[in-house]
Amino acid sequence: MKVVGITDIGLVRKRNEDSYLIDTDRNLFLVCDGMGGHHGGDIASRLATETINKELVFHDIQDLPAALGKAVQTANRIIWETGQTDAQLNEMGTTVTAAVMLDEQLLIAHVGDSSLFIFRADEIIKPTCEHTLAEHMRKDGMIDKDDERYKSFNHVLTRALGVDKSVEIDIHQIKLIPDDWILLCTDGLSNLVKPQEIRDLLKDKNEPQEASQQLLKLALARGGYDNITMILIHL
Repeated sequence: MKVVGITDIGLVRKRNEDSYLIDTDRNLFLVCDGMGGHHGGDIASRLATETINKELVFHDIQDLPAALGKAVQTANRIIWETGQTDAQLNEMGTTVTAAVMLDEQLLIAHVGDSSLFIFRADEIIKPTCEHTLAEHMRKDGMIDKDDERYKSFNHVLTRALGVDKSVEIDIHQIKLIPDDWILLCTDGLSNLVKPQEIRDLLKDKNEPQEASQQLLKLALARGGYDNITMILIHL
């Protein structure tokens, strides 16, 4: 396995509110995007990565889904409690996409609009979905992705860590195979670079370092209007 992580402030934002964590001892990978426009987004994303890393305890694949969900729920509570005790941090929050590889399985816990993709030959697998008002309206048949309103509502989160005392967490499990590429990223990348473009870029690559730098350059060339964070893994 080869893995690399990158975070970049982008070309517009004044601070980087993203955080990521790579723990190769436990094959734990986290990407978090602090809520833009709110106080303490960078604090919320850092609290999420630190808490999940500290709280995640498991013994085997049977333990892992519950353990991962519990660690994310604990992070949510700590961020929420911190916001309740500090008026300047009252509205802070963060997305989280967390993944653990164990026994050829990938366990994913997800809240918000960061993403996880698996690129396998010509196949694109995206187990995560965006918890945004735009996606909620699209699923209800109210708008489609070509509607101008989709772009406006795509920045309104319907779920995030730290907003309420508890949070609904999506848990997914996927079997991995050799030569899979796994990408965890914030929307600073996924809003600017299409999955098909990422797949095509990875086709002739072996090194995550080179591929991740090319993806970063592409997102920056297209405006870099948000923080850009990714973890890229090649099995």
